[in-house]
Amino acid sequence: MTRLALLSIVLAAGTARADAPKLTLEREPLPRSLKMRRPVAQAPSAARSPRPPMPSAPTVSATAPDPIDEIDGVRDIRVPVSFSVTMGYQVDGARPSEKVAVSGLPVREGTDYASLRSYGFGEGFLSTRGIGISSLETYFALRFQAARTITSEAIDGSGGDIDVPSPIATWFSSPGSEVRSGWAEVKDFLPKRLGLKALRVRAGSMFVYGPWILHLDGAHIAYEGPTLTAALYGGPRHADYTRGQTKARPVATGASLRIDLRGLTNAVPIAVSGEYLGLTNSDETGQDAVDTTLAQVDWRPGRDVVVIAQLRGVNGEVANQRLELRTRYKQVTNFVFDVMRRFSADWRWDPALSRPSSITVGEVTGELNQSLDARRYLDLGPVLPQLIFSARAGTLIRENIDLLARVALARDLLEDGEQVNTYTAPYFEIGGAVEIKLRRQIALSLSALSRQTDRELVEPGDRIVDNHLSPLDPVMVPDQVAPDPALNSLGEQGFTELGVALKMSLGARRFSTMVEVYGRNTRYSVLYSDPDAATPVPETDVRGGGRFTLDAWVGRRIRLFASYDVSSQLESAPELSGYKSLRLTLTGIY
Repeated sequence: MTRLALLSIVLAAGTARADAPKLTLEREPLPRSLKMRRPVAQAPSAARSPRPPMPSAPTVSATAPDPIDEIDGVRDIRVPVSFSVTMGYQVDGARPSEKVAVSGLPVREGTDYASLRSYGFGEGFLSTRGIGISSLETYFALRFQAARTITSEAIDGSGGDIDVPSPIATWFSSPGSEVRSGWAEVKDFLPKRLGLKALRVRAGSMFVYGPWILHLDGAHIAYEGPTLTAALYGGPRHADYTRGQTKARPVATGASLRIDLRGLTNAVPIAVSGEYLGLTNSDETGQDAVDTTLAQVDWRPGRDVVVIAQLRGVNGEVANQRLELRTRYKQVTNFVFDVMRRFSADWRWDPALSRPSSITVGEVTGELNQSLDARRYLDLGPVLPQLIFSARAGTLIRENIDLLARVALARDLLEDGEQVNTYTAPYFEIGGAVEIKLRRQIALSLSALSRQTDRELVEPGDRIVDNHLSPLDPVMVPDQVAPDPALNSLGEQGFTELGVALKMSLGARRFSTMVEVYGRNTRYSVLYSDPDAATPVPETDVRGGGRFTLDAWVGRRIRLFASYDVSSQLESAPELSGYKSLRLTLTGIY
């Protein structure tokens, strides 16, 4: 029975296949009018030019096999030794005019000042990587000058010589050299099992970035990881402005700690940091010891928003509070808003000067003591509470017009009984600039800035009269004393300046030149008057000037630079016809 059923199924399948239509094409139907072409001989595959692949982005790393174009002049970290040398020559001049000085005293060329001064200078930089020890790096920066000390015979008949000031003040008056920076650093020198690959140790003369940019001769230990960054440093402070300050230098010690939670997760875009800087007292400068702390929070809630809050303390007191907001709109427009509040415990200039000179104004002694302290020229009274707000914005229009605008406002926050001084005088400032690219290589820049200070005006009848015995031997009358510099009437009442610059550039590290012209008008608050003076004390000072620079590269290793500066006659110094300065430098990079 089973065999009969299987036979019936096979017969039924064969009948169904016979009745189904045939879908297979046995012969291709071709039109009679078409004929097949003979095949054309193909060129050998080796002679074919393959399609070039898409260029990939260059990889900037120490192990990159190929150099990157257009940056051959930049330092290559794969080269074990690199250095550069700059040699220069400068000429400064200030010719006397036929006008009388404001003081009424004659100005003698060659005795009171030198009308011409020329000197040579140079700078050298050397850095090494992996010489002797693979983890060792060194860096040295040397500065030197070849200048002749300008002297003149003393007019008192003593037969000695006195130094004559140069026409333009410089930080040196004689030849010499100094090491600006020189340090050695080792990193990645510990066993890998300790997990301290990001640890580095640096020793020598260096700049440290803490609550203040400090130049010290000492050691710096730092650990820089994706989440944790810590540093510890210490050493005597380096003398930057005079070589004579080599004894009793204050010793600086500091530490910093930064925790960036973005190294763990992007859900908490906050970085918190704290810094400490301490300076010991200095017997040479008379500065007391000072301790400075700084706390900062960096919050980035979005891609184009950054909020930074800072709090600085000096000697355990709150000295400064600051809040900064940065934002961006459509990739080409940037806004920066900054609010800062200063307290009475804040610095004047930097941590090394946290208090004014101890000499009171009007103190006259016959001895050479602290009354000649150079800090008196910068002592504008005690720091008082002040609130400063500033905002700036920049944008790009049609890829050839750059716009920049800035506004600032300062107001004092004095308590009852505190007197306004010139250091914290309220002011309003506004400025802006525009740069127009006329062509691809030429750009025209315009800038303007104006600050108006709110001061107490001094009437002519309230000014101090400078009575003296004779123009050649001025002696103050005993009942005439100098004014208190804490008065709000001391200083400028406002200034306005304008600038125009024309730039041409043929590309980075090729050739560029610039012509700049500026003008400035300053209004002063006059406190002194001398009815017998031939030239009255000017209440305004209008000055102008210009600069021409030329920057050319010979190949990618030699740079030639030249600049020429000139100023108009100054109303505050009518005895001079103006200033002129020519500077030429030659730099080789290897």
